[in-house]
Amino acid sequence: MNDARTSGTLNSYIEARHALIVIAGALASLVSSAALAQDNPAAQVLPPKTEVNIASGLAGRTVERIEVRGNQTIPTGTILNLVRTRVGDALDPATVQDDYQRIYELRRFGNVEAQVQPTQTGVVVAFIVTEQKTIKSIAFRGNVAIDTSVLSSSITIRPNESIDNFRISLAKRAIQQMYQTKNYPLTSVTVDADALSNKGELVFIISEGPNVRIRNIDFIGNKSFNETALKKHIQARTWIPIARPGTLNEEALDDDVASVRDFYRSKGYFDCRVGRRVLFSADQSEAQVEFLVDEGPRYVIEKISFQGNTNLTEAQLKEKLKLSEGMPFDRELRDADMKRLVDAYAPFGYIVADQGSPDPDYLRIEPSQRFRSTPGTIELVYSIDEGKPFKLGAIQVAGNTRTQDKVVLREFRNFAPGTLFDATTIRDATARLRSIGLFDRVKVTPVGDKPEERDLIVEVEESKTATLTFGAGVNSNGGISGNITYTQRNFDITNWPTSLRDVFDETAFVGAGQNFRASFEPGTVSTNASIRWTDPYILDQPYSFTGEAYLRDRRREDYLDQRFGGRATLGHRFNDVYSGSVGLRGESINIYSIDDEPARAFEILDEAGQHFLSSLSISAKRDTTNPGPLPYHGTTSQLTWESVGALGGDYTFQKFTASFDYYHELHADLIDRKTVLALHADAGYITGGSPFFERFYGGGIGSVRGFTFRGISPRSGPDEDRVGGDFSLTGSAEMSFPLVSDQLRGVVFTDVGTVESDASLGTIRSSVGAGVRITLPLMGQVPIAIDFAYPLTKDDQDDTQLISFSLGFVP
Repeated sequence: MNDARTSGTLNSYIEARHALIVIAGALASLVSSAALAQDNPAAQVLPPKTEVNIASGLAGRTVERIEVRGNQTIPTGTILNLVRTRVGDALDPATVQDDYQRIYELRRFGNVEAQVQPTQTGVVVAFIVTEQKTIKSIAFRGNVAIDTSVLSSSITIRPNESIDNFRISLAKRAIQQMYQTKNYPLTSVTVDADALSNKGELVFIISEGPNVRIRNIDFIGNKSFNETALKKHIQARTWIPIARPGTLNEEALDDDVASVRDFYRSKGYFDCRVGRRVLFSADQSEAQVEFLVDEGPRYVIEKISFQGNTNLTEAQLKEKLKLSEGMPFDRELRDADMKRLVDAYAPFGYIVADQGSPDPDYLRIEPSQRFRSTPGTIELVYSIDEGKPFKLGAIQVAGNTRTQDKVVLREFRNFAPGTLFDATTIRDATARLRSIGLFDRVKVTPVGDKPEERDLIVEVEESKTATLTFGAGVNSNGGISGNITYTQRNFDITNWPTSLRDVFDETAFVGAGQNFRASFEPGTVSTNASIRWTDPYILDQPYSFTGEAYLRDRRREDYLDQRFGGRATLGHRFNDVYSGSVGLRGESINIYSIDDEPARAFEILDEAGQHFLSSLSISAKRDTTNPGPLPYHGTTSQLTWESVGALGGDYTFQKFTASFDYYHELHADLIDRKTVLALHADAGYITGGSPFFERFYGGGIGSVRGFTFRGISPRSGPDEDRVGGDFSLTGSAEMSFPLVSDQLRGVVFTDVGTVESDASLGTIRSSVGAGVRITLPLMGQVPIAIDFAYPLTKDDQDDTQLISFSLGFVP
């Protein structure tokens, strides 16, 4: 490799190639225009706009007369109707210029001139027009596959307009594109030049050619990536009856070539060359598209260097990188490393240039690649312009018409005026604002010109936060159910309406970021009704309160379980990681309609009838997961102690539960869709005299899949009724990955667990399976879940179920 190549950058090479492509495209356009002129020698291109000829000093003089000259077939009145200059007015050159433009836009003249001629007492305004032949009619010949009316609607040129070569060429192009969408890529369109020149008849002569479908797409020469991986980077698709047209589009194929080449270069194949060819069947009705790939070597990073860094050492920066020396170049990893470098500077007050205006004092990091003298190697260079650190001034909120400023500001938490700017804190706060469901868009921009300080503008676009839904759903745990739910995610209990109109305009009970939900869910297995209100920031302090009242009536295996009660929970967030809560629960429980009582377990028969239960609970939680609907890094740990009977009632026992979740990002693609590993564990223990309806059960979604809901349980009685256990331990490992987008994800998993009568390990149940998650915007962030699971180990008394699902829809 010569010295010139060694010292140059790959970016310069690519930009030069791009410039040559642009120049070639421009030359092709000129050749195309020349060809069109040969097709239609009678057509004339309209000249550029003629400037108004006004001698100096004429502005303001009285307009004595307005004349139109040169028109033969177009009435003078038609032209003067467009003129806004009036006799007797003071001459305004700008108005005359506009008059000229309106006459010109009639598209009836080859040329228009506007002249102002002085007289002894004023001026005469004259419009000199040169009439051009007009299109008397438009016709199409040779079209069979597409109706004439459809072709006519696809072009913008119309009868009685002047013959315009450029607009005719656009019409021809539009007709070809219309045929392209119908799988006629070989269609040619010409114009009958004699009919246009002699009679003013615009006749499009169409040679449709065969209907062509792509039958096969092949990649030839690819060694490092298989066909499936490469097809993700092209638009071309093969024909599938009804489902996919298999359209052959030459321009799109050229884009596909560029896309495949860019993919290879993103993986370090900088010398990769990609071409394409199209092979037609004998009757030209089918096409095979072949992409020809010459991969070349994959370049390895021989050296990583930094330029311009002064406040952080090269060693400090390198320890943040995942892409290191000796590894093949990967643009995706490099871009991820760019974010890590920004994070390294974030705590020290540096503002990233892409967060706002291109201030020279903002941090800039530009990567580039340089070819090394050793073949197949590059130097990865990060050019850093650190700028200088800033402190935060004021935080201003914009765009909110219903939501109070404090709802936005509180998500920035300890990021207060006077503290150092922190890009990581801003990113986390932005993610929290997007995840609370009140805003469709959130944009954060640093502004100001103070030497050591920058304000922060938080622009929001409010979303519709009130919903009234009527729907239905089916769940393998709970059967078929209907749903009528009113939800207001931006509730304000203090904002009472002053009139009935405030209710319909959604200005009442809105603005404080509280959550209100009222629902009624009748079903085949269970019927629920509830009202719940949550204030996440009581008195603008890091305390939350949730109050709920509910009625639940559920058909269990051999009896009905009806509960009427309520909960109240007071929570406190100590910081961004730790939080705690205290809860109260009171329920009236009725066990009734017991089937075949002689065969039932005594645990069920003893609890028949009405009972009252109360409890006090204390919970502590640690959460380091990322904000947003999809957790992909961090952990959550929660411990809960519930003392049943602390406030009176028919039962006294203690319940201890613990849960742990771990999330790790395994991979993120170019559009940041993530593959995530999730580990989950739950444990529970009850001491004291607990009734069967308060014990632990396992199986189904949220537990051990491959088993029915509550299918894992200690048994009792002649019919081996499920009576629950005082000890439970379950866990799962699940990998989720995008299939089409984050709205459609796949999962593979394994679940294990057991439920026992006491703190011991008996039969450990296990299963493996796979499933899909579908998130629909109209259903919020709770996905539709369908899982297929096969039990590997089980107890003889367990009830299994291969499919677990939770489906819902709102019409």
